[in-house]
Amino acid sequence: MIPETKARIMNINSSTLTQKDIHQVNTKWAGKMHFESSANDHIIHLDKLPAHGGEDKGPRPKQLMLSAIAGCTGMEIISVLEKMRLKIDGLEIDVTGELTDGQPKMYKSVHIIFKVKSLIPDKVKVERAINLSVEKYCGVVAMFRQFARVTSEIEFL
Repeated sequence: MIPETKARIMNINSSTLTQKDIHQVNTKWAGKMHFESSANDHIIHLDKLPAHGGEDKGPRPKQLMLSAIAGCTGMEIISVLEKMRLKIDGLEIDVTGELTDGQPKMYKSVHIIFKVKSLIPDKVKVERAINLSVEKYCGVVAMFRQFARVTSEIEFL
């Protein structure tokens, strides 16, 4: 059950939400299978492919979940590297998810490939930053672990 103070806050306009542990989005139907979701004053378009009744005006919801993994781990990696005073030249994150056979389709496994570009990489520190992100700091990966096997690898470019 939600404590009374949190329940009251949830009924307030999103611009007045101040607690860190409460997130809110507003999503509106925009025709056919197209939806517009507003989060922190940013609009995200979601849609299906034409073969499924959509117009391909945005990614599918499950793809956004994979993007959330990449964004979350990436932000945490950069934060840890900054604390280590270690600079890299680039970071690319590829995330692949395999869906279950039955309905509802859910991710049963997710694989993350971290591609690090650096002229003189301190591989041990970079690997430590990535492992901390995946194992400790990224809440999105922690949520995924409740229903999917999550694996990762690191490539130095």
